[in-house]
Amino acid sequence: MPHLRLKAFVACAALVVTSVSALAEASKLRVAKQYGLGYLQLMVMEDQKLIEKHTTDAGLGDVTVDWGTFRSSDVMNDALISRNLDFACLGLPGLITIWSKTRGNYDVRAATGLNVLPLILNVRDPAIGSLKDFKEEHRIALPAVKVSMQAIILQMAAAKEFGEANFQKLDPLTVSLAHPDATSMMLSGRGEVVANFSSSPFQYRQQKQAGIRPLFSSEDVLGGAVSFNVIATTAKFREENPKLYKSFLSALQEATDFINKDKSAAAEIYLKLSTDKSPKEEIVELMSKPGVRFTTELFGLDKFVAFMAKTGSLRNPPKDWRAEMTFPDAK
Repeated sequence: MPHLRLKAFVACAALVVTSVSALAEASKLRVAKQYGLGYLQLMVMEDQKLIEKHTTDAGLGDVTVDWGTFRSSDVMNDALISRNLDFACLGLPGLITIWSKTRGNYDVRAATGLNVLPLILNVRDPAIGSLKDFKEEHRIALPAVKVSMQAIILQMAAAKEFGEANFQKLDPLTVSLAHPDATSMMLSGRGEVVANFSSSPFQYRQQKQAGIRPLFSSEDVLGGAVSFNVIATTAKFREENPKLYKSFLSALQEATDFINKDKSAAAEIYLKLSTDKSPKEEIVELMSKPGVRFTTELFGLDKFVAFMAKTGSLRNPPKDWRAEMTFPDAK
């Protein structure tokens, strides 16, 4: 009888430990995105409550999802490190920067890719035909100077135009502006901002105005497709919330499949959740442009790692970027 009581006690204890472990996962998930069509998958997840659906299926009960919108990845990085954010959308340079700063402690890595969207540098001054035509009084607006995706691609373009040693030649001309604000300045035709390195749909809306034209795209500089965004989190969050982590990735994949299956319905969600007043047909057209892909596969991180290591902004590059900078779930 004592032996049976001991076995019963062990079984109950195991059940309690399992229940406590499940209950220990966070009951609130904080996710951040930025402005534009590049965050459509997250908008679909928010609108259709896909995270809540998958957390319920995983037995996590009622999980609250807090959606935030940030100007750029540098702000998100601070929020991740201060544990005020669980999942952040980062451009590849933003991911590389925070990975380098947090390796061995917070250990921020990419959980998944998000999409592939060409980025375009638009200009409104007719005298600018190449990077060599920018003057000291000109300003180039982008999401965040020196650290944003657009800022690093501009440095790559400058290295090709002026020589590798002069990759920062245009940095003094750059200013940090959110996409909506930069677009307003470009369309107004006033002020020092004569160029904007933006993203969809802002870059295409600018090009509809006479006098605004593309100078080059990210594909021109990089020679092919590159992930516009990845989604990153900390190793600690992943370890402490395995079911919540998996539920998020499942919800993201469902949103991605939804967009690729029905672009019209996805465009309606985008217009509902954003302040964009464009016709739905125009949004669908932007989603169908060459080079645009809604996918969780990761592209081009190695190119940014190599450039940032060569220019010194990444001092301790990984030996194997995929093994060290992404979690095993990333494709």
